[in-house]
Amino acid sequence: MLAGEMKEKKPYKVHVIVDPVFGQRLREIQVGEPVWIADTEVNRPAYETLGPERNPGNYMEGLSSFKVGRNTSPEDWLVCEIETIDLHHGEMSHNPPWSVINVIGAKWSPRIEDELSRFGFEQHEDTAEGFVAWKGSANQAVHAIGASAPQHDG
Repeated sequence: MLAGEMKEKKPYKVHVIVDPVFGQRLREIQVGEPVWIADTEVNRPAYETLGPERNPGNYMEGLSSFKVGRNTSPEDWLVCEIETIDLHHGEMSHNPPWSVINVIGAKWSPRIEDELSRFGFEQHEDTAEGFVAWKGSANQAVHAIGASAPQHDG
């Protein structure tokens, strides 16, 4: 294949929703991209309704929920879940491994930066509802930011 014929691979993005009241907005996330959502009173009904519709029998493209502590923050939920997400979408489980994370419900912090750097995430950009982080080159950033979750003014 000639260099001009090479197609750039789309980054493998995982959405992580730690917004405890995201709920039915889950419908706004692009079908075909994996979503991990905090299991809260508001999010659970949306997950239960949309799960059968969006889970093609393959968690790599569908919805997953995770338990969260009542007395902990969305930042805590995210930091605690990253290793599990990497187990499912990282180098040992997926080819290509995840290279973009779109987080809704937590803002970038030194603690989050430290945790994500353990898994190779080097760069980030804040969004209205959280942030997008990615591994590797700035070329991936264009795809990562351009394909982030929908923005809401409130």
